[in-house]
Amino acid sequence: MAEKRKLAFYIRLSDADEEVKEGTKDESNSITGQRKLLYAYIKKTEEFAGFEVLEYFDDGYSGTMFNNRAEFQRLIQDAELGRFECIIVKDFSRFGRDYLEVGNYLEFVFPAMGMRFISVNDNYDSDRNFGVTGGMDVAYKNLIYQLYSMDLSRKVKSARRTRNLSGEYTASFVCYGYKKDPDDKHKLIIDEEAAKVVVEIFSLIIAGYNASEVARILNERKIPTRVQNQWKNGINYVPVHNKGDYMWDNSEVIAIVQNEQYKGIMIQNKCETVGFGDNKKVRKRNKEDWSVVEGAIPRIVSDEMFDEVNKMLRVEARGIEKSTKKRKKNLFICPYCGRKLMNSSAVCTPKLLCPKRRMVRTGECQQIFMLKSEAQDKVLEITKEICRTLIQEEELKKASKDKRKVTSDEYLISELKAEYDRIG
Repeated sequence: MAEKRKLAFYIRLSDADEEVKEGTKDESNSITGQRKLLYAYIKKTEEFAGFEVLEYFDDGYSGTMFNNRAEFQRLIQDAELGRFECIIVKDFSRFGRDYLEVGNYLEFVFPAMGMRFISVNDNYDSDRNFGVTGGMDVAYKNLIYQLYSMDLSRKVKSARRTRNLSGEYTASFVCYGYKKDPDDKHKLIIDEEAAKVVVEIFSLIIAGYNASEVARILNERKIPTRVQNQWKNGINYVPVHNKGDYMWDNSEVIAIVQNEQYKGIMIQNKCETVGFGDNKKVRKRNKEDWSVVEGAIPRIVSDEMFDEVNKMLRVEARGIEKSTKKRKKNLFICPYCGRKLMNSSAVCTPKLLCPKRRMVRTGECQQIFMLKSEAQDKVLEITKEICRTLIQEEELKKASKDKRKVTSDEYLISELKAEYDRIG
Protein backbone atom coordinates (compact mmCIF):
# COMPACT_ATOMS: atom_id res chain seq x y z
CA MET A 1 0.00 0.00 0.00
CA ALA A 2 1.39 3.39 -1.04
CA GLU A 3 2.31 5.80 1.75
CA LYS A 4 -0.03 8.77 2.19
CA ARG A 5 1.13 12.10 0.81
CA LYS A 6 1.62 14.72 3.52
CA LEU A 7 1.31 18.48 4.00
CA ALA A 8 2.10 20.72 6.98
CA PHE A 9 0.09 23.36 8.81
CA TYR A 10 2.12 26.06 10.57
CA ILE A 11 0.13 27.95 13.23
CA ARG A 12 1.45 30.75 15.46
CA LEU A 13 -0.10 32.77 18.27
CA SER A 14 1.86 35.87 19.25
CA ASP A 15 2.49 37.45 22.66
CA ALA A 16 0.58 40.44 21.32
CA ASP A 17 -2.47 38.15 20.86
CA GLU A 18 -2.65 37.50 24.63
CA GLU A 19 -6.10 39.09 24.64
CA VAL A 20 -7.42 36.07 22.73
CA LYS A 21 -6.95 33.95 25.85
CA GLU A 22 -8.96 36.51 27.83
CA GLY A 23 -11.73 36.66 25.21
CA THR A 24 -11.27 40.33 24.28
CA LYS A 25 -9.88 39.91 20.77
CA ASP A 26 -11.06 38.47 17.46
CA GLU A 27 -10.85 34.67 17.69
CA SER A 28 -9.60 34.36 14.07
CA ASN A 29 -5.93 34.61 15.10
CA SER A 30 -6.25 32.03 17.87
CA ILE A 31 -4.84 28.53 17.51
CA THR A 32 -8.38 27.14 17.11
CA GLY A 33 -9.36 29.82 14.60
CA GLN A 34 -6.31 29.20 12.41
CA ARG A 35 -6.83 25.41 12.48
CA LYS A 36 -10.46 25.76 11.40
CA LEU A 37 -9.51 28.02 8.49
CA LEU A 38 -6.72 25.72 7.26
CA TYR A 39 -8.82 22.55 7.46
CA ALA A 40 -11.67 24.32 5.65
CA TYR A 41 -9.21 25.31 2.90
CA ILE A 42 -7.89 21.78 2.22
CA LYS A 43 -11.42 20.37 2.44
CA LYS A 44 -12.54 22.52 -0.48
CA THR A 45 -9.30 21.99 -2.44
CA GLU A 46 -9.65 18.70 -4.34
CA GLU A 47 -5.93 18.13 -4.93
CA PHE A 48 -5.40 17.76 -1.17
CA ALA A 49 -8.01 15.02 -0.75
CA GLY A 50 -6.48 12.09 1.14
CA PHE A 51 -3.42 14.06 2.32
CA GLU A 52 -2.19 13.47 5.88
CA VAL A 53 -1.82 16.71 7.86
CA LEU A 54 1.16 17.39 10.15
CA GLU A 55 0.58 20.28 12.57
CA TYR A 56 3.21 22.66 13.98
CA PHE A 57 2.15 25.15 16.71
CA ASP A 58 4.11 28.05 18.24
CA ASP A 59 2.04 29.54 21.06
CA GLY A 60 3.18 32.88 22.50
CA TYR A 61 6.07 33.70 20.14
CA SER A 62 6.69 36.93 18.23
CA GLY A 63 6.65 36.73 14.44
CA THR A 64 9.73 38.93 14.25
CA MET A 65 11.81 36.13 15.79
CA PHE A 66 12.71 32.94 13.93
CA ASN A 67 15.53 31.26 15.87
CA ASN A 68 13.64 30.97 19.17
CA ARG A 69 10.49 29.33 17.75
CA ALA A 70 10.89 25.62 18.53
CA GLU A 71 8.06 24.39 16.29
CA PHE A 72 9.15 26.66 13.43
CA GLN A 73 12.65 25.17 13.62
CA ARG A 74 11.15 21.66 13.64
CA LEU A 75 9.03 22.58 10.59
CA ILE A 76 12.11 23.68 8.63
CA GLN A 77 14.09 20.57 9.68
CA ASP A 78 11.24 18.27 8.59
CA ALA A 79 10.96 20.20 5.31
CA GLU A 80 14.67 19.62 4.67
CA LEU A 81 14.13 15.89 5.33
CA GLY A 82 11.24 15.81 2.84
CA ARG A 83 8.62 14.65 5.37
CA PHE A 84 5.90 16.63 3.57
CA GLU A 85 5.52 18.39 0.23
CA CYS A 86 3.59 21.54 1.09
CA ILE A 87 3.40 24.13 3.91
CA ILE A 88 0.12 25.99 4.48
CA VAL A 89 -0.38 29.05 6.73
CA LYS A 90 -3.29 31.38 7.41
CA ASP A 91 -1.33 34.42 6.15
CA PHE A 92 2.25 35.59 5.79
CA SER A 93 2.19 37.29 9.21
CA ARG A 94 1.61 33.92 10.93
CA PHE A 95 4.76 32.60 9.23
CA GLY A 96 6.81 35.67 10.20
CA ARG A 97 6.85 39.47 10.40
CA ASP A 98 10.41 40.14 9.20
CA TYR A 99 9.85 40.82 5.50
CA LEU A 100 13.47 40.13 4.52
CA GLU A 101 13.53 36.75 6.29
CA VAL A 102 10.10 35.72 4.97
CA GLY A 103 11.18 36.76 1.47
CA ASN A 104 14.34 34.68 1.81
CA TYR A 105 12.29 31.56 2.59
CA LEU A 106 9.79 32.18 -0.23
CA GLU A 107 12.29 33.09 -2.94
CA PHE A 108 15.31 30.95 -2.11
CA VAL A 109 14.96 28.36 0.69
CA PHE A 110 11.66 26.70 -0.27
CA PRO A 111 12.30 26.71 -4.05
CA ALA A 112 15.70 25.07 -3.40
CA MET A 113 13.91 22.35 -1.37
CA GLY A 114 11.18 21.96 -3.98
CA MET A 115 8.73 22.87 -1.21
CA ARG A 116 5.32 24.29 -2.07
CA PHE A 117 4.10 27.16 0.14
CA ILE A 118 0.52 28.41 0.46
CA SER A 119 -0.76 31.47 2.35
CA VAL A 120 -4.56 31.17 2.36
CA ASN A 121 -5.73 34.72 3.15
CA ASP A 122 -3.06 36.24 0.89
CA ASN A 123 -4.25 34.03 -2.00
CA TYR A 124 -0.64 32.97 -2.51
CA ASP A 125 0.43 29.57 -3.86
CA SER A 126 4.08 29.20 -4.88
CA ASP A 127 3.07 26.68 -7.58
CA ARG A 128 0.98 29.38 -9.27
CA ASN A 129 2.58 32.65 -8.18
CA PHE A 130 6.31 31.97 -8.53
CA GLY A 131 7.70 34.04 -11.38
CA VAL A 132 4.30 35.56 -12.24
CA THR A 133 4.14 38.63 -10.00
CA GLY A 134 7.89 39.13 -9.69
CA GLY A 135 7.47 38.86 -5.91
CA MET A 136 6.58 42.57 -5.54
CA ASP A 137 3.09 41.97 -4.16
CA VAL A 138 4.38 39.41 -1.66
CA ALA A 139 7.33 41.59 -0.60
CA TYR A 140 5.02 44.59 -0.12
CA LYS A 141 2.63 42.60 2.08
CA ASN A 142 5.48 41.27 4.21
CA LEU A 143 6.91 44.78 4.61
CA ILE A 144 3.49 45.98 5.81
CA TYR A 145 3.33 43.10 8.31
CA GLN A 146 6.78 44.04 9.66
CA LEU A 147 5.92 47.73 9.96
CA TYR A 148 2.69 46.76 11.73
CA SER A 149 4.65 44.57 14.15
CA MET A 150 7.12 47.38 14.93
CA ASP A 151 4.28 49.86 15.46
CA LEU A 152 2.42 47.35 17.64
CA SER A 153 5.56 46.81 19.74
CA ARG A 154 5.88 50.56 20.34
CA LYS A 155 2.21 50.81 21.31
CA VAL A 156 2.44 47.83 23.69
CA LYS A 157 5.50 49.36 25.41
CA SER A 158 3.80 52.75 25.68
CA ALA A 159 0.61 51.20 27.09
CA ARG A 160 2.61 49.13 29.59
CA ARG A 161 4.52 52.21 30.78
CA THR A 162 1.23 54.09 31.25
CA ARG A 163 -0.12 51.20 33.32
CA ASN A 164 3.11 51.11 35.36
CA LEU A 165 2.88 54.82 36.16
CA SER A 166 -0.71 54.32 37.31
CA GLY A 167 0.51 51.73 39.83
CA GLU A 168 -0.17 48.48 37.93
CA TYR A 169 2.46 45.74 38.17
CA THR A 170 3.14 44.19 34.73
CA ALA A 171 6.40 42.24 35.23
CA SER A 172 6.41 38.44 35.11
CA PHE A 173 8.23 37.93 38.42
CA VAL A 174 8.10 39.70 41.77
CA CYS A 175 10.87 40.56 44.22
CA TYR A 176 11.40 38.50 47.37
CA GLY A 177 8.83 39.34 50.05
CA TYR A 178 5.91 39.94 47.68
CA LYS A 179 3.50 37.89 45.59
CA LYS A 180 0.80 38.68 43.06
CA ASP A 181 -2.75 39.15 44.31
CA PRO A 182 -4.72 36.05 43.18
CA ASP A 183 -7.69 38.33 42.43
CA ASP A 184 -5.67 40.91 40.46
CA LYS A 185 -2.39 39.90 38.78
CA HIS A 186 -1.41 43.58 38.38
CA LYS A 187 -1.42 44.12 42.15
CA LEU A 188 1.25 43.03 44.67
CA ILE A 189 0.53 41.82 48.18
CA ILE A 190 2.94 40.81 50.96
CA ASP A 191 4.22 37.24 51.12
CA GLU A 192 4.14 37.05 54.92
CA GLU A 193 6.72 34.27 55.32
CA ALA A 194 9.28 35.85 52.96
CA ALA A 195 8.60 39.36 54.30
CA LYS A 196 9.63 38.21 57.80
CA VAL A 197 12.97 37.08 56.33
CA VAL A 198 13.44 40.48 54.66
CA VAL A 199 12.87 42.30 57.97
CA GLU A 200 15.24 39.89 59.74
CA ILE A 201 17.97 40.56 57.15
CA PHE A 202 17.71 44.31 57.82
CA SER A 203 17.72 43.67 61.58
CA LEU A 204 20.82 41.46 61.43
CA ILE A 205 22.75 44.11 59.49
CA ILE A 206 21.76 46.72 62.10
CA ALA A 207 22.88 44.30 64.84
CA GLY A 208 26.38 44.33 63.33
CA TYR A 209 26.46 41.28 61.07
CA ASN A 210 27.95 41.75 57.60
CA ALA A 211 26.28 40.43 54.42
CA SER A 212 28.32 37.20 54.31
CA GLU A 213 27.49 36.40 57.95
CA VAL A 214 23.79 37.02 57.29
CA ALA A 215 23.93 34.66 54.29
CA ARG A 216 25.55 31.98 56.46
CA ILE A 217 22.82 32.31 59.11
CA LEU A 218 20.07 31.97 56.47
CA ASN A 219 21.74 28.92 54.92
CA GLU A 220 22.19 27.21 58.30
CA ARG A 221 18.48 27.71 58.98
CA LYS A 222 17.65 26.43 55.47
CA ILE A 223 15.64 29.55 54.60
CA PRO A 224 14.43 29.30 50.94
CA THR A 225 16.25 31.67 48.58
CA ARG A 226 14.47 33.99 46.16
CA VAL A 227 14.54 31.36 43.40
CA GLN A 228 13.33 28.56 45.70
CA ASN A 229 10.56 30.82 46.98
CA GLN A 230 9.35 31.43 43.41
CA TRP A 231 9.21 27.67 42.84
CA LYS A 232 7.40 27.20 46.15
CA ASN A 233 4.71 29.63 44.94
CA GLY A 234 4.32 27.64 41.71
CA ILE A 235 6.24 30.06 39.48
CA ASN A 236 8.51 28.50 36.85
CA TYR A 237 11.41 30.91 37.34
CA VAL A 238 14.84 30.14 35.85
CA PRO A 239 17.61 32.55 36.93
CA VAL A 240 20.02 33.91 34.31
CA HIS A 241 23.05 33.08 36.47
CA ASN A 242 22.37 29.50 37.52
CA LYS A 243 24.80 28.39 40.26
CA GLY A 244 23.00 25.10 40.78
CA ASP A 245 22.85 24.98 44.59
CA TYR A 246 20.71 28.13 45.11
CA MET A 247 22.27 29.25 48.38
CA TRP A 248 22.17 32.63 50.02
CA ASP A 249 25.33 34.65 49.42
CA ASN A 250 26.44 38.18 50.21
CA SER A 251 25.28 39.53 46.83
CA GLU A 252 21.71 38.24 47.43
CA VAL A 253 21.66 39.89 50.86
CA ILE A 254 23.00 43.20 49.55
CA ALA A 255 20.48 43.17 46.66
CA ILE A 256 17.65 42.90 49.19
CA VAL A 257 18.78 45.65 51.56
CA GLN A 258 19.39 48.04 48.62
CA ASN A 259 15.98 47.42 47.03
CA GLU A 260 13.79 50.50 47.56
CA GLN A 261 10.63 48.54 46.77
CA TYR A 262 10.60 47.40 50.41
CA LYS A 263 9.75 51.02 51.31
CA GLY A 264 6.49 50.69 49.35
CA ILE A 265 7.86 52.13 46.10
CA MET A 266 6.93 50.27 42.91
CA ILE A 267 9.90 50.35 40.52
CA GLN A 268 9.59 48.97 36.97
CA ASN A 269 11.12 49.40 33.50
CA LYS A 270 14.71 49.16 34.71
CA CYS A 271 15.63 47.50 31.40
CA GLU A 272 14.48 47.86 27.81
CA THR A 273 14.59 45.72 24.67
CA VAL A 274 16.31 47.26 21.66
CA GLY A 275 16.70 45.92 18.13
CA PHE A 276 14.31 43.88 16.02
CA GLY A 277 13.65 40.20 15.40
CA ASP A 278 16.50 37.83 16.20
CA ASN A 279 18.81 40.82 16.86
CA LYS A 280 16.97 41.95 20.00
CA LYS A 281 19.09 42.86 23.03
CA VAL A 282 18.25 43.86 26.59
CA ARG A 283 20.01 46.86 28.10
CA LYS A 284 19.72 48.78 31.36
CA ARG A 285 17.84 52.09 31.41
CA ASN A 286 19.08 55.25 33.09
CA LYS A 287 17.57 55.65 36.55
CA GLU A 288 15.60 58.74 35.51
CA ASP A 289 13.79 56.61 32.88
CA TRP A 290 12.49 54.03 35.38
CA SER A 291 8.77 53.88 36.19
CA VAL A 292 8.61 54.81 39.89
CA VAL A 293 5.35 55.09 41.88
CA GLU A 294 5.52 55.70 45.64
CA GLY A 295 2.94 53.99 47.85
CA ALA A 296 1.81 51.63 45.07
CA ILE A 297 2.75 48.48 47.01
CA PRO A 298 2.64 47.55 50.72
CA ARG A 299 5.65 48.64 52.76
CA ILE A 300 7.82 45.95 54.44
CA VAL A 301 10.49 48.10 56.17
CA SER A 302 10.46 51.67 57.47
CA ASP A 303 12.41 54.49 55.83
CA GLU A 304 14.54 54.78 58.98
CA MET A 305 15.52 51.09 58.95
CA PHE A 306 16.28 51.18 55.21
CA ASP A 307 18.42 54.33 55.48
CA GLU A 308 20.32 53.09 58.54
CA VAL A 309 21.27 49.77 56.88
CA ASN A 310 22.39 51.41 53.66
CA LYS A 311 24.42 53.99 55.57
CA MET A 312 26.22 51.13 57.36
CA LEU A 313 26.88 49.39 54.03
CA ARG A 314 28.36 52.58 52.55
CA VAL A 315 30.74 52.91 55.53
CA GLU A 316 31.79 49.26 55.14
CA ALA A 317 32.28 49.74 51.39
CA ARG A 318 34.56 52.76 51.96
CA GLY A 319 36.65 50.66 54.33
CA ILE A 320 37.39 48.00 51.71
CA GLU A 321 37.50 50.27 48.67
CA LYS A 322 41.28 50.66 48.76
CA SER A 323 41.97 46.91 48.87
CA THR A 324 39.51 46.08 46.06
CA LYS A 325 40.28 48.94 43.70
CA LYS A 326 42.89 47.07 41.69
CA ARG A 327 41.44 43.60 42.15
CA LYS A 328 41.47 41.62 38.93
CA LYS A 329 39.18 38.82 37.82
CA ASN A 330 40.27 35.39 38.98
CA LEU A 331 40.71 32.60 36.46
CA PHE A 332 40.37 29.77 38.99
CA ILE A 333 37.10 28.12 40.00
CA CYS A 334 36.06 25.81 42.82
CA PRO A 335 35.85 22.17 41.60
CA TYR A 336 32.89 21.50 43.92
CA CYS A 337 30.45 24.39 43.41
CA GLY A 338 31.85 26.08 40.28
CA ARG A 339 32.16 29.55 41.82
CA LYS A 340 35.17 31.72 40.98
CA LEU A 341 37.77 31.79 43.74
CA MET A 342 38.08 35.14 45.51
CA ASN A 343 41.02 37.00 47.01
CA SER A 344 41.38 36.73 50.77
CA SER A 345 42.11 39.83 52.85
CA ALA A 346 45.15 38.24 54.55
CA VAL A 347 48.24 40.43 54.11
CA CYS A 348 50.91 37.91 55.22
CA THR A 349 49.84 34.98 53.04
CA PRO A 350 47.45 36.14 50.29
CA LYS A 351 45.19 33.27 49.17
CA LEU A 352 42.41 32.46 46.75
CA LEU A 353 39.37 30.97 48.52
CA CYS A 354 35.99 29.58 47.53
CA PRO A 355 33.37 32.25 48.37
CA LYS A 356 30.95 29.54 49.52
CA ARG A 357 33.02 29.04 52.70
CA ARG A 358 31.52 32.33 53.90
CA MET A 359 27.99 31.01 53.38
CA VAL A 360 28.31 27.67 55.22
CA ARG A 361 30.50 26.50 58.09
CA THR A 362 31.10 22.96 56.76
CA GLY A 363 31.45 21.24 53.40
CA GLU A 364 33.97 20.46 50.68
CA CYS A 365 34.28 24.11 49.65
CA GLN A 366 35.89 24.87 53.03
CA GLN A 367 38.94 22.86 51.89
CA ILE A 368 39.51 24.87 48.71
CA PHE A 369 42.24 27.47 48.84
CA MET A 370 45.34 28.33 46.85
CA LEU A 371 48.25 30.57 47.74
CA LYS A 372 48.24 33.60 45.47
CA SER A 373 51.92 33.02 44.61
CA GLU A 374 51.06 29.47 43.46
CA ALA A 375 48.22 30.81 41.32
CA GLN A 376 50.51 33.40 39.71
CA ASP A 377 53.17 30.74 39.01
CA LYS A 378 50.53 28.47 37.46
CA VAL A 379 49.21 31.23 35.20
CA LEU A 380 52.78 32.08 34.14
CA GLU A 381 53.51 28.40 33.40
CA ILE A 382 50.36 28.02 31.28
CA THR A 383 51.12 31.28 29.44
CA LYS A 384 54.66 30.10 28.64
CA GLU A 385 53.32 26.75 27.38
CA ILE A 386 50.84 28.54 25.09
CA CYS A 387 53.63 30.77 23.78
CA ARG A 388 55.87 27.73 23.12
CA THR A 389 53.05 26.03 21.21
CA LEU A 390 52.41 29.14 19.10
CA ILE A 391 56.12 29.52 18.33
CA GLN A 392 56.35 25.85 17.28
CA GLU A 393 53.32 26.26 15.00
CA GLU A 394 54.88 29.33 13.38
CA GLU A 395 58.18 27.49 12.88
CA LEU A 396 56.38 24.52 11.29
CA LYS A 397 54.47 26.86 8.95
CA LYS A 398 57.71 28.62 7.98
CA ALA A 399 59.53 25.29 7.41
CA SER A 400 56.65 24.01 5.28
CA LYS A 401 56.62 27.23 3.28
CA ASP A 402 60.41 27.09 2.76
CA LYS A 403 60.14 23.43 1.67
CA ARG A 404 57.45 24.29 -0.87
CA LYS A 405 59.63 27.12 -2.16
CA VAL A 406 62.67 24.80 -2.51
CA THR A 407 60.58 22.17 -4.28
CA SER A 408 59.16 24.82 -6.59
CA ASP A 409 62.66 26.18 -7.36
CA GLU A 410 64.02 22.68 -8.02
CA TYR A 411 61.13 21.97 -10.38
CA LEU A 412 61.74 25.25 -12.24
CA ILE A 413 65.49 24.46 -12.57
CA SER A 414 64.75 20.98 -13.93
CA GLU A 415 62.29 22.43 -16.43
CA LEU A 416 64.80 25.03 -17.61
CA LYS A 417 67.53 22.35 -17.88
CA ALA A 418 65.24 20.13 -19.94
CA GLU A 419 64.41 23.05 -22.23
CA TYR A 420 68.13 23.88 -22.56
CA ASP A 421 68.95 20.24 -23.45
CA ARG A 422 66.15 20.21 -26.03
CA ILE A 423 67.37 23.38 -27.71
CA GLY A 424 71.03 22.39 -27.46
